Amino acid sequence: MSEYKRLHPVSAVANFLKQLKELVIPFVLLFVLNSRGEKSGFWDYMPLISMGVVLVVVLVAGVIKWLRFTYRLEEGELRIEYGLFVKKKRYIPFDRIQSLNFSEGIIHRPFGLVKVKVETAGSSNPRESEAELTAIMKEEALELERIIYREKKGQAVEEGEVPAAHEEEMLKEEKHVFKMSARDIWVLAATSGGVGVILSGVGVFLSQFSDLIPYEAVFDEVMVFVKSGLVFIAVLVFIVLLIAWIISVGWTFVVYGDFKIRLTEENIVITRGLLEKKQVTVPLNRVQGVRIVENPVRQLLGYCTVVIENAGGSVLEKDSSTIKLFPVVKKKRVPDLLQTIFPDYELTDEFKRLPKRAVRKYIFRASFWLIVPVVVLAVMFWPLGLSSLLLIIPFGLLGFFQHRAGGWGITGNQLVLRYRGILKHTAYMKKSRIQALDSRQTWFQGRRDLSSISTTLKSGQTGYSSRVDDLELEDAARIYHWFSHE
Repeated sequence: MSEYKRLHPVSAVANFLKQLKELVIPFVLLFVLNSRGEKSGFWDYMPLISMGVVLVVVLVAGVIKWLRFTYRLEEGELRIEYGLFVKKKRYIPFDRIQSLNFSEGIIHRPFGLVKVKVETAGSSNPRESEAELTAIMKEEALELERIIYREKKGQAVEEGEVPAAHEEEMLKEEKHVFKMSARDIWVLAATSGGVGVILSGVGVFLSQFSDLIPYEAVFDEVMVFVKSGLVFIAVLVFIVLLIAWIISVGWTFVVYGDFKIRLTEENIVITRGLLEKKQVTVPLNRVQGVRIVENPVRQLLGYCTVVIENAGGSVLEKDSSTIKLFPVVKKKRVPDLLQTIFPDYELTDEFKRLPKRAVRKYIFRASFWLIVPVVVLAVMFWPLGLSSLLLIIPFGLLGFFQHRAGGWGITGNQLVLRYRGILKHTAYMKKSRIQALDSRQTWFQGRRDLSSISTTLKSGQTGYSSRVDDLELEDAARIYHWFSHE
């Protein structure tokens, strides 16, 4: 495939909508400000005319960007050329391409199109994908993936060649591993804290119009509500939270609907989404570690989340470095599922626990920051302020459960660290994947023969760290010796 190809014309629309999304808030503000008062002359309509001119310019820019963007495959490279006044060329060797990630948005699906993001090793710009084809036919995207796959395998492919034997080979290699049921998505929606995300999103949106909000009138209305009684306020709050919860559940189904995991010889392929269908391909050799995450509610229900640390990914690309392999799954299913994908990992529930003498340090560490607020409240609102001492109880319990969860284990060349903040983490990592292992001891820990261990895995551009505090000193020494010796 040596001739130059253009993207589908829908790409021009996608470029226009992408720029338009960034202009929504300024346009809304301009429209609201311009709608005040009566219009008496040409200059009163100037803001609206300016908005129209900007829209036309953005649309023309999207069309020009589409016309000037071409790509082709030649001499083992993906070659992209773009730009109007300054023509830019980007050549990406096949052996640097780690994966092609597909997504099908609302404007793509009616035409059978996909957006392709090219992820590479050692990207020149950590804030974005190496390259992006905003709209090409799905068949072309699959052929592009096939050609790159075959070239990396050292088997040349002629343009347009679709060998049946190869298709059968790919089907045989592909293995369906996991599919989220509707019940799983319900559990995910109910336990994900999406209500807070929805309400905070509304708050951020409204904050853009802070200059237009009549705070005095709002305050007067709030006082009217307060005078209406606590029951009325409670009902109103309940209705708001219920609506936010319904929106959160619906959004979770849209994002995670039809969630599937397929396994090929070299990649994990994750597809999800109802309105925008996304496909993420993770090379198995780029997986640095596996982590099981449990929030308190899911832990009580017997569910957990499994994430993998990916050496690729960009800073701004959400979920590109820490990838949710199983957004929610029954914990008892995890060993069998992970054994299918990562047969070299050994999942175990046998951990060396933290020493009992460390429990007081965990309780103190979780609650000591409350000392100043509690003293201030006690002095300012004496004697009722003394009731603030009760706040120490839940934080002290959190410290107790953090100590109870802490632990570690070594099996062959695999290290497991278990620790807890609010969420409980169980991190599995291979010695060869650990970028750094640090053993530290504070003066207070030294008095009790305790130490802390932290590890860092390559994950995206920054890395991911796991840390367990207050191990036995000899246990920390054993872990350090295991890592520093062959």
